[in-house]
Amino acid sequence: MDHLSRLENKSIYIIREAYYRFKNIAMLWSIGKDSTTLLWLCRKAFFGHIPFPIIHIDTSYKFPEMYQFRDQRVKEWNLNLLIAKNEEKLKEGMGQEREAIRLLQRIEDECFKTDH
Repeated sequence: MDHLSRLENKSIYIIREAYYRFKNIAMLWSIGKDSTTLLWLCRKAFFGHIPFPIIHIDTSYKFPEMYQFRDQRVKEWNLNLLIAKNEEKLKEGMGQEREAIRLLQRIEDECFKTDH
């Protein structure tokens, strides 16, 4: 067994253990490469059917192709997808720049040094 196969097997073992040890488990899915890889591993761990919800926090800033990819995977893989949006902040016009400024301020408030 090669190194990559050992890592995959270890990951599948951890996913199964987490599912059996914790109640009300779910997985966050950003539609990015890392969380999509984890989603694929979850499918492998449970023989094609993930027995817990997948949560996507929709910021509405993704490319249309990413939403198409998400919707295709949900349909093809029969995922129990929960989509969350912070409608209040989106209505207020919270954008990525505003969010970045807020995060920088929070970092500074917590006594971390930043260069901006």
